[in-house]
Amino acid sequence: MCRSLLLVLLFAVTLPALAKPRKEEPPVRCSDLWPAVTWTLADTRNYTVVATNHEEMRANFIVVGAIFPATNLVQLKPRESGCDLKIRMGFTGNDDEGAFRNRVSRALKKLSAARPATHPETGQAQ
Repeated sequence: MCRSLLLVLLFAVTLPALAKPRKEEPPVRCSDLWPAVTWTLADTRNYTVVATNHEEMRANFIVVGAIFPATNLVQLKPRESGCDLKIRMGFTGNDDEGAFRNRVSRALKKLSAARPATHPETGQAQ
């Protein structure tokens, strides 16, 4: 019994050391993140938009197919270190907040890949 407990403790201590470190992503501006949020919410298979306020960068939506449908809120808050994506979701029966964040992240990657590259010194498109 004592050996098995020691073995479990040993694994608990060593597993974080073997884990891959998360890459630090550069901060994202709210002006770049808001189009990704609106593009994600435009997918009618996953979300029904109730209200959107582009000036305040906030939207109310309902998750399609949720076990317990409720009105949810996403809002962007500018910070010195980028943009803060605040999500307020009720219990829907799934990890809908994680799914929403993943979809926004994928949309941000697609939109940034489609954006023309700018020259770092002038800020003009190349």
